[in-house]
Amino acid sequence: MITAFAGGALLFFIPAYYFISQNYELFKTLAYDTQPRLVEHLEREMVWLRVFLGASIIAITAVTLFLSIRMTKNLLAPLIRMEKHMHQLMLGQWHIDDYVIPEEDDFRDLSMTYDYFYRALKANTETELKLLEKLSIDPQNREAYAAWKHLLAEKRARLGFKEEFISNEVPTSLVELNSRRKVS
Repeated sequence: MITAFAGGALLFFIPAYYFISQNYELFKTLAYDTQPRLVEHLEREMVWLRVFLGASIIAITAVTLFLSIRMTKNLLAPLIRMEKHMHQLMLGQWHIDDYVIPEEDDFRDLSMTYDYFYRALKANTETELKLLEKLSIDPQNREAYAAWKHLLAEKRARLGFKEEFISNEVPTSLVELNSRRKVS
């Protein structure tokens, strides 16, 4: 955006400066021939014109840069908030506050879809936890029982529930599997 405005300004200012310089040389030659005192005024006008053209280019570029940054920030802020929320969910922090959809959000449809996805995924995880709690695992089968307790603990931790029991009986293969899952 800034390139377009600055480029457009330069497309105007470069020919304008060229023609003004040509006219200045013409008037300066005429002034030397007729009124030599006017040369000083013409030179001062040329300095002011150069300052004005330079200041105009700088001002147009600065205003365009400011507006571009502000517009980009307004467009990207909801996406950045959503990405941070999603990152926390990926880390298993399901107990964080729900994603709030701002009224002035430019991506309201996307925010609503993400909010629906988040709530549905959380509800599915809660349902999975309830189903796991209903399972009855024979404590004599130590590996299955340890895996069941580990799954319960993991689902509860993901949802932010306090864990009443944390099993130290988790088999080595499950610990390795869980550490690989967290790394990837």
